[in-house]
Amino acid sequence: MKRAKKRIAVIGGGITGLVTAYRIKQQIENEQLPFELILLESALKVGGKIYTMKVGDNYFDLGAESIDVRYPEAMDLIKELGLMDQLIYSEGNKPDIFFYNKLHNLNYPTYKGIPVRKMDIWKSDLLTFQGKMASFKDNLFPLKPLDKDIQMSRYLKSRFGEELVEHIVEPFFSKVYASDLDEMGIKSSKEVIYSLEQKYGSLSNGIKHHPELLDGSGNYVTFQKGLAVLTDRLTEILKPHIQTSKKVFEIKEGTEGTYIIDINRKEQVRVGAICIATPVTEYSKLIKNETFRQTFDQVETASIGYILFKFKKTAIKNEPIGFGVVTPRRNDSYVTSIVFLNKKWSFLKDEEDVFIGVSFGRKGEDLLVTLGNKDIEESILKDLEIILGITDKPINRIVKRWPDAIPQYTVDQEEKTKEMIEMLNYEYPGIYISGIGLEGFGINQCIVQANRTSKKIVEHIKKQNCI
Repeated sequence: MKRAKKRIAVIGGGITGLVTAYRIKQQIENEQLPFELILLESALKVGGKIYTMKVGDNYFDLGAESIDVRYPEAMDLIKELGLMDQLIYSEGNKPDIFFYNKLHNLNYPTYKGIPVRKMDIWKSDLLTFQGKMASFKDNLFPLKPLDKDIQMSRYLKSRFGEELVEHIVEPFFSKVYASDLDEMGIKSSKEVIYSLEQKYGSLSNGIKHHPELLDGSGNYVTFQKGLAVLTDRLTEILKPHIQTSKKVFEIKEGTEGTYIIDINRKEQVRVGAICIATPVTEYSKLIKNETFRQTFDQVETASIGYILFKFKKTAIKNEPIGFGVVTPRRNDSYVTSIVFLNKKWSFLKDEEDVFIGVSFGRKGEDLLVTLGNKDIEESILKDLEIILGITDKPINRIVKRWPDAIPQYTVDQEEKTKEMIEMLNYEYPGIYISGIGLEGFGINQCIVQANRTSKKIVEHIKKQNCI
């Protein structure tokens, strides 16, 4: 029992689980703590939505496609792991927008498509005269802090007008969140626009203080051998602690503040503390609590997909000025974004053929992800013909599906999540939930959670063992 009380389990081997385990291991070694660490992953290998595949002589990411360096957490970790010299920075400025049956390049300073200099909106033909006038709303109405969360679309439209949000902002946001902005909360999403405006009074003033947030070349990084370079390095460090093909079916309360983990329905392990770093859809399966179940079973998810295409250069009739294309929901297109990988990443520039990564699927548009590869390809190629003028067949293609990948937290989710975390602290001390969406979206936000959760777990188990 004494050994069990000193055992920490991390459930889930995605980036959140890996970084959580890495930080716990660091603290155990730095403080010479008598604790045992295990990481349990249901799949054959760790990495989660960081999924790199070698194609010919090149490496391509079919899940998370890059890291946004406008947030510091991932870069801090990469530097700490000694991987900085392997980084490749993005080129090609920013995506064009496909709307009104043509490509529009935003050739002025923007943050997620929003003009930083208000007068630049007159350079765009994406908005009507009334839409351009409405974009000045945030200069006319004083900003008030929100007592409670509201829909992201409602917040943004109140600041920038309906047209700018629907035609320009929504496609940039959908690339990240795969969400319906009419349901997602501006606060619960941890979107930086809100915090900037709270601190500086307007987005324009906020960007003046943080010019690194501007859209453009250098916003993103990857490695020449893909983002798996990061997860492989963490895996190498954690190798003695990682157990794959270990699916956790249930967590039961044990004695003396311990928990029993049911693995593969045939193995049980007793532990003193747990981090659940799985998709939100798994939470209520692991902890059999009705209140907990009601809260997290109500969280809807969006299924997304990605196709890597290889075309001859002559196939592209309508090439964007930027490194790719984003599309508004109103376009009635399956495609959410297109990345010309040869433009975005310098190590692909000299390739004879064009590599195009196409993301598809968002909330309410999950059907395509469930179809067969041939049907998915045909549907996407029809969109590419309209957007890029491609009529040639691809030389090659790889389809990757991510079912139920992105949780869609509504405006009341932040408060509900706080209540569930408080309930866990009270009824299940030593169990901590972590995962995509709880603290925002993207690799940086996952690392933020991991850094915070790891400290809480070690603090709890030290107290439990009177250390």
